[in-house]
Amino acid sequence: MKYLGLLTLLAFAIFYSACNGSDLIPALGEVDSKITEQDANAQNFDLVTRGYEMKVAIREDVEGDTEVILDSLDEMAADFLECQFGMGPGIGADDFPIEGEEIVPPLSELRVFVVPFNFECDAVDRDVCAGIFFPNSDLIIISENSLGRCGELPLWKHELGHRYGMALDHSNQAEFEPCINPPECEFSDFLDSGIGE
Repeated sequence: MKYLGLLTLLAFAIFYSACNGSDLIPALGEVDSKITEQDANAQNFDLVTRGYEMKVAIREDVEGDTEVILDSLDEMAADFLECQFGMGPGIGADDFPIEGEEIVPPLSELRVFVVPFNFECDAVDRDVCAGIFFPNSDLIIISENSLGRCGELPLWKHELGHRYGMALDHSNQAEFEPCINPPECEFSDFLDSGIGE
């Protein structure tokens, strides 16, 4: 009986480490090949979110329900804006000044390309991404799921942080936390992932 408690504790520690990017846990998806800004620009952004009217393309191998993804993009954008700026989520519908005279255009001008999982990328500080923002194109590529993160679109708020003033090299990231943090892991996330099956 003593060993059963110890094994249970060890299993819980391994489950917990899954949402913190531990190498002990096998990948829940394979890293996709490189997705470039040009690849994303070539998509047909024919979907539009109901709230902020963001233009969205969802790759055919994304498993989530399209309406749920569109609603989630809107809801999490509203949460981020309220958390970060405390002026109500409506600021996403208009030009918004940040850091002096820089103006962030309405979210209706943002294009979002949703892909299934982490992908190779050309980012400032990494070569595998679960999301990336291209300021010159006002474009975000975001993965529906990501190794070591819980919830759908776990880094969506992080990428919005880049759009609203967080440096691409993350040098001012502390100014945006906790508003960009991915969802906390729940025990059910480990069960849903298939770990231990």
